[in-house]
Amino acid sequence: MDSKPTCITFFLMLSTLFIIISTNSGNALPISLRSIFTANKSKWSETGHLNNPRLYHAASLLLDGNVLVTGGEGNDAYSTAELYDRISRNWTKSYDMIYGRWFHTATTLNNGKVLIAGGLVGEPEPLGNVKYIFNEAELYETSTGYWFPTTAMNIQRCFHTASLLQNGNVLVVGGSDEAPNSAEIYDPEMETWINTTDMHYARRWQTATVLKNGQVLVTGGWDLSSNMMNSAEIYDPSTNTWKVVDSMNYQRCFHTATLLTNGKVLVAGGLYDDDNIVNSTELFDPSTESWTITGNMTQGRYLHTASLLKSGKV
Repeated sequence: MDSKPTCITFFLMLSTLFIIISTNSGNALPISLRSIFTANKSKWSETGHLNNPRLYHAASLLLDGNVLVTGGEGNDAYSTAELYDRISRNWTKSYDMIYGRWFHTATTLNNGKVLIAGGLVGEPEPLGNVKYIFNEAELYETSTGYWFPTTAMNIQRCFHTASLLQNGNVLVVGGSDEAPNSAEIYDPEMETWINTTDMHYARRWQTATVLKNGQVLVTGGWDLSSNMMNSAEIYDPSTNTWKVVDSMNYQRCFHTATLLTNGKVLVAGGLYDDDNIVNSTELFDPSTESWTITGNMTQGRYLHTASLLKSGKV
């Protein structure tokens, strides 16, 4: 695959599904398409344009229902940020981040701030094509729009996941060349990072889903040899331990994992290997820690999104 893949971000706001689509083909700059889907009307409608087209950015649903989009890649690593107003359906520029980055994570905390962690950064000329993995973190203050530095992660990471735990801390998993099976937790009150025990498997591009019992299910991804994985494991914050559970029926990378209203997790699509996109789906049952194959999607998908609607459908 020579062209860069499409990048999609999404949020469920009230009964409306909000989607930002960015794509890059060959040497073309990224473009941006914005649409919203109103579930109770089964209808799509277009929103206002982003101020900057961007690829491999992050988007965060804020506590007030608006959306913050940060970073991404165009000709370089973007430090820009902008806000989507759900009432006016328009975008406005916010203050720039401290660092330009892409493939970072953005997590809305219980205090309303947004934690930005890791990602890729481009070095300045004459090494403009050289990229390096970042461990710096920063916080967005929603009341002022300003950015503030916070403690850097212990490990440089990109292609990682960041999950808001039930106690308000953030679990960051994988995505590191330095310590590829490592994970760490950010404490918003202390603004510190603490290493957890290591995962059983090194991985990147995995999914991480917070279960109803507060534990975190991690599935699939790439291993150190860039092979797709079918292994799964669970992190228990109360004991700071990882436990291997049954593997998925299919190896997957760039898949989705959605927590359903019944507490099960629906895993859908992904790459099976470099040449095969899968349409299969399967369900994880936390009570038995096992997987069951369910109906196939109508077409294979990867780098897609999956959203739980208020009806319980996905």
